[in-house]
Amino acid sequence: MTSGGGDAILMRSKAGLSRIDLIIDAEHADNRTPMAAYRLEFIQSLARQLEFAPSDIRIAQLNAAEGLLYDLDAAKSYPRDFVIFRVTGYQRRGRIEAEQYTGLALFHDLGVLIEEVSSSLDLVAAHVNEPVLAIDDVTERFNVTSKTIQRWRRKGLVSRRFVFPDGKKRVGFLLSSIERFIARNTESVVSQSNLLPLTDVERSSLVRHAERLVATRCTEADLTRRLARRFQRSPLTVLHTLRKHEQTTSTSILARCRKEPKSLRRAKIVRLARRGVPLLEIARRYHRPRATIYRIAIDERIVRMTRRKVRFHDDPLYHLDDADGAINSIVASARNSLVSDEVRVPRGLPPYLGDLYRTPLLTPVLERALFLRFHYLKYRYAAARRRFDPETARIRELIALERMQKRANDVKNEIVRANLRLVVSVARKHLGPMGVAGHSNPSLMELVSEGNIILMRAAESFNVHKNVRFSTYATLALMKGFARIVPELRQQSASRLDTEIDIADARNHSTLERLADRDEVRKLLQSLSIQERTVIARQYGIDGQPEPSGPLSYERLGQELGISKHRVRALEQSALSKLRDAMHSHS
Repeated sequence: MTSGGGDAILMRSKAGLSRIDLIIDAEHADNRTPMAAYRLEFIQSLARQLEFAPSDIRIAQLNAAEGLLYDLDAAKSYPRDFVIFRVTGYQRRGRIEAEQYTGLALFHDLGVLIEEVSSSLDLVAAHVNEPVLAIDDVTERFNVTSKTIQRWRRKGLVSRRFVFPDGKKRVGFLLSSIERFIARNTESVVSQSNLLPLTDVERSSLVRHAERLVATRCTEADLTRRLARRFQRSPLTVLHTLRKHEQTTSTSILARCRKEPKSLRRAKIVRLARRGVPLLEIARRYHRPRATIYRIAIDERIVRMTRRKVRFHDDPLYHLDDADGAINSIVASARNSLVSDEVRVPRGLPPYLGDLYRTPLLTPVLERALFLRFHYLKYRYAAARRRFDPETARIRELIALERMQKRANDVKNEIVRANLRLVVSVARKHLGPMGVAGHSNPSLMELVSEGNIILMRAAESFNVHKNVRFSTYATLALMKGFARIVPELRQQSASRLDTEIDIADARNHSTLERLADRDEVRKLLQSLSIQERTVIARQYGIDGQPEPSGPLSYERLGQELGISKHRVRALEQSALSKLRDAMHSHS
């Protein structure tokens, strides 16, 4: 970068460039999209600066960025000034910022920067000093599939955008970038993809094993996956080999495989597996091999796991050799200082909400320790999931990841439980003038339910390094969330009220007033079931019940009777219908 470009970055910093919180999204975007999103703001800003540099300087900076990318360790952290110096050669004088960014985040963003800035150069592939390979060229030269190439890109294979002979700008790879990537990932990538073509002996052995597996009536996906695991090849390579064998010998192996269950049937199988129905019983019900049912259940768990985005705040402590022991020691020490507090439970709260006040609050030391553990577990989970290959994954790998995820969720739940009383406190301040049960205002339970969701999201994003208590951060999040949610809940409540009221509804009190004036009220009430009679009596103050000060909400009445609000509404409507019919028959 020219000095002017470096000064521009420095001026932005002096002008008050806000501190960038290290939030890492470990869920890699599909690299087949035109451009992936940046994770770090300063890398995005750096990319914009690079686009204004002369072409020759931009090319040199892209090469420097690629060199840095291959030097990074995903488990270590690096200062921002170090990254800028390695890419641009610009070194800022004076105070060095202490902000650290994990190699995992820089690894992703530098790849995005290289591809985006190279697109601004309009590089012609034929004019580059070394061979440029398109995706098809790479698949042919290295005997791999295009899906393997996409997997390599997620693991760090640097791609750039070139103008190819057909005049279109597409993703391409410098031969040196591919060789560099293979040299760096010899064990993890080359051994998995097995770049060398299958020998005749290996091919014959693979076909023989495929013939035996087909006899077990397995599906095509099961067949290729099991052969891939046995021969240390990708499933797509196995599939390609079997298809070529069929074309040259006129045999039919893949055609004899059992068909995959249709999507609707797969969904039913997944639901049964979630309910805990034994796989053998599901297999018998759908006349499928147990291995097929097992794989469907496993695939569904893998999809759920890979779709979940994971963000964590990095800390130098996470990169120590004994990070796990150090963090456990901090948490244990903080727990020893925890003292249960005596609090007064506010009056008028349902028993469930009152129990929240019996959960002790977290001390500042324990709160910090738990958040350190929470984000450390997410950091380890993100790193492990990055190494996870869904195509060749075994059940033990999936279980290990799920246990790691559960440990992180357990820590988050402990933090959330200790702060649930904060939700009740803020929610009570947002109740309308009619209190808990107003028709046009949401009830306390509705607000608490929404507030719990806001609190869990706040726990996910809270940065303990800001030296702010979580209660302060969560209170602001709750106030902001309620400011948006309360008007929506009021509108929904009003809409429900409009749809529930009709001409003969008892809310108009006309029917009940006429019934109450008659001596046969008690006789008419006998036509109702016990639950219907109880709902009517509590709702309208008849049959010896005191007149309520205002109409009770279905939710509040349901809490008193131990049933859901939907059941209360159904009982009331049924009772009113019976009373109207009885009144007409007596008139």
